[in-house]
Amino acid sequence: MSAIPCASVSLKTMADGTLRISFDIDPANAQDAFRLFAAPGTPAAIAALQVGYAAASDTPADDTPKGGALAKLAGMWCADATFQSWINQTYVHGEPMRGEDGAARCLRSVCDIDSRAELDHNTHASGLFNSMIRGPYMKWRASKGLA
Repeated sequence: MSAIPCASVSLKTMADGTLRISFDIDPANAQDAFRLFAAPGTPAAIAALQVGYAAASDTPADDTPKGGALAKLAGMWCADATFQSWINQTYVHGEPMRGEDGAARCLRSVCDIDSRAELDHNTHASGLFNSMIRGPYMKWRASKGLA
């Protein structure tokens, strides 16, 4: 059995009552996902991981939350000039926040967090990220043909 970490993105009930769930998979795990699910209809199982879930390891647990898929995505976007421009146009009124650090400060403010790692451990923060940042940014990118 193989497991690939992912984050649910959307839920939709089809006309026949089937539930369709979409997942985002981190680029680092994309090849594994392609190997496992190359053919439509490949059987799979899903399980929701609890917030703060950690796999057993030989090293003692650190109380500091570690960033996961959302923190990584936020970091990649904050380093991207297109995202920096979008977040400034969307959320900054007055003096623009410049560069990666400015985009990160703005994102943390919008999501009401002190660290990107909280996006993966705080349901309120992840909800804000998805509704205020991820969804609108992806919609904007699609409208510009950048999807």
